[in-house]
Amino acid sequence: MNELLTLSPQEKKMLEALSDGSLYKEIAQNYNISINTVKKHLKNVYRKLNVDKRSKAVEKLIAAKNASTEVRS
Repeated sequence: MNELLTLSPQEKKMLEALSDGSLYKEIAQNYNISINTVKKHLKNVYRKLNVDKRSKAVEKLIAAKNASTEVRS
């Protein structure tokens, strides 16, 4: 099963923002939430994706996007 499917809508937003290069502070400001809330969502993302780093989470997102693009082609 695709691990990304287990993410909540908020968690997906946080991961997308990370993949765009946003800092936690910027994500918090953009979504009008606290930095602690951002950290909580991303901690859940890392757990669900079985990663321990931002870069690994972003890699999984990119891989999933590439896979879905190949399916459409």
